[in-house]
Amino acid sequence: METTPSASEASGADVKYVCGIDIGSQSCSGCITRPDKSVVVKSITFANAREGWKVWEEKLSQLDAAPNQIVIGMEATSRYHENLYHELEQQGYQMRLLHPGQTHHFHQQQGLRAKTDRLDAMTIARALLSGEARVGYIPGEQVATYRELVRLHTCDPFPRNYALA
Repeated sequence: METTPSASEASGADVKYVCGIDIGSQSCSGCITRPDKSVVVKSITFANAREGWKVWEEKLSQLDAAPNQIVIGMEATSRYHENLYHELEQQGYQMRLLHPGQTHHFHQQQGLRAKTDRLDAMTIARALLSGEARVGYIPGEQVATYRELVRLHTCDPFPRNYALA
């Protein structure tokens, strides 16, 4: 894992906005900040499905920046983050995947006591802005496909507690 560059150092283009997205199985919360930590869009909740992503993408399209000038961070939450991550990556956004334990630790360092999805989205954005966040590894399509095949192959079709009729 590598440490994220600070908002002003991120790859190539000047970063104009930093977003944090907290991913859940059914819904996501996202916020948008500037590199000076001022909040542009307070945390909003949207469905973790294509219809919900459109709500988020609409917020991003209203910003006065190209996709490569926007850094978006999210937690690696089981497999719930994968589709949105790849959707935004294909559109040219600078994506950062963070380990949930890392954001939890950052949350504690800031002395925050409450923990909600909306606050977690802001914590992710602040972790990216601090430059202390370590970016996770995203496997390529071939590796991801092999992993899925192995996962499906190793699943027991007849668990021990399953009674055959």
